[in-house]
Amino acid sequence: MSPFSVYLKCLRLGRGYKQKALALQLGYEPSYISALERGDKGPPKQDFINRLIRGLLLTEEEQAALAQALRLSRRHFSLPSWASEREYTLLHQLEPQLGHLSPLQIQLIELALHIPAGQDQHVQSSV
Repeated sequence: MSPFSVYLKCLRLGRGYKQKALALQLGYEPSYISALERGDKGPPKQDFINRLIRGLLLTEEEQAALAQALRLSRRHFSLPSWASEREYTLLHQLEPQLGHLSPLQIQLIELALHIPAGQDQHVQSSV
């Protein structure tokens, strides 16, 4: 599930709404709310977000958390024009694995991404 899906469900449950009641409150079909919470739909359009903020009277902190969840739920990415050939290859190796990575694989990737730039010079020359 996406961070947005998890946060939407958390907001709904925290306010004591069932999916049908939230859908009525926001003017959407219950099936749409369900699909959003399951992650079957990508992040919604701004109209839904505005209705959610108004309908649930989200605090500033909740709105900030919602914005973060939306950012983290983006499904489409573009490589920058200055990405290296190896970065392209890495991304295409990773893509078919997404949705199937084990917790250990995710942890190792996260650790690798925290290595400061320049710390890997001796590794690059041996690869």
